[in-house]
Amino acid sequence: MGYWDDHTYVPSLFATFYYGDALIYSLLIDQNPIMKPNKQLFILIVSTLLTFSSASFAQGPHVVTLNVDTNELNKGNPDAAFSFIVSSGTQVENIDDPVNFTITVKGNDEIEWVGASSSGAAVSIDEIEIVADETKPNREKIFKKNKTPGKINKGKKKVKAKVKDKSKGNTYKYIIRFSIGASSFKIDPKIKVP
Repeated sequence: MGYWDDHTYVPSLFATFYYGDALIYSLLIDQNPIMKPNKQLFILIVSTLLTFSSASFAQGPHVVTLNVDTNELNKGNPDAAFSFIVSSGTQVENIDDPVNFTITVKGNDEIEWVGASSSGAAVSIDEIEIVADETKPNREKIFKKNKTPGKINKGKKKVKAKVKDKSKGNTYKYIIRFSIGASSFKIDPKIKVP
């Protein structure tokens, strides 16, 4: 007769622990002399796995949504036509001022730019371009390239880029080039990497 034949409660033990009832697990271990020496090892392994799994659920990309009020845009008032919304957990300065709007990110973070409009018209993010800083001609690039083109994903054209780790200590002015139908526009906010 094998070990599993004598200990029919073991599968239910793992199912019970899987659902978070560590107390029942503890009681079963304490009554099982064969498993008792392995209790500390098992708890160490489970703790390590839980720590690793929580670390693997890091924050997703910083999503920056450019909102376009098409009524204001049609009235010829572009300053009042643009605004930004960011995903939860993204630090931002000057959210009410699209020109001075600044997001704060860390090295290796991903940023995704998407567009939306008040009329439901498609806003395509055509390109993100980092503006050269004449006062720091040798500063590290924030992304692989200074120009990152938009790509169509799920019917929307958007830009996604990963922040280089060596870009710390800089603020980057950049241009968002976007279009609604045949009309093209641009706005130039900032990214800060402390």
